[in-house]
Amino acid sequence: MKEEVFKEDIIRAAQKLFQAFGLKKTTMEDIAKSLGKGKSTLYYYYESKEQIFAEVLQKELEEVFEKTKIAVNAVNTAEEKLKTFAVTRITVLGNMLNLYRLVCGDLMEQPTCTKNLFSEYAHQEKALIESILEFGILQGEFNPVLAQEMDILTLVIVGSIRGIERELLTENQAVLEHRIGAISNLMVNGLKTKKQATFQ
Repeated sequence: MKEEVFKEDIIRAAQKLFQAFGLKKTTMEDIAKSLGKGKSTLYYYYESKEQIFAEVLQKELEEVFEKTKIAVNAVNTAEEKLKTFAVTRITVLGNMLNLYRLVCGDLMEQPTCTKNLFSEYAHQEKALIESILEFGILQGEFNPVLAQEMDILTLVIVGSIRGIERELLTENQAVLEHRIGAISNLMVNGLKTKKQATFQ
């Protein structure tokens, strides 16, 4: 139990350093010093700073997903759930902009560091989107024909949202929120039956 608590301390300390200085400039010694420990103590728990960063990123991604899931479950219709998924996910990531920039920058040079982690996160996202679509079909909100193309449809929706995420590096939050709303409306209207679709 004591070891687990100390590992959590390492992750919290490293998280602050990574967000402030980035992966490249942060060293194992920096992390150890922030905890008042020697470098050798860190190497007992982690092989490298990349391994620590992978756990930091996992913590951040779990937080994004959990907040998104809570927001999605708080609304009643499939249309609201899909729009909430997009808006909440982008907003939460926007609040983590420093780490997001780090991910887009440093991790491009460390692709193996978090490849499996991102794959698992993508799997969870697709599963949540699929559950929203299935709920919409069951409730009669979305066209039942969509059930035949569920795999490709979830990929398109997640891919569209990720495209907006890239804009986090160059656009301000207000501009993004407007774009998210517009794209969400287009997606939802494309999923509805013809009688329900109304473009805003």
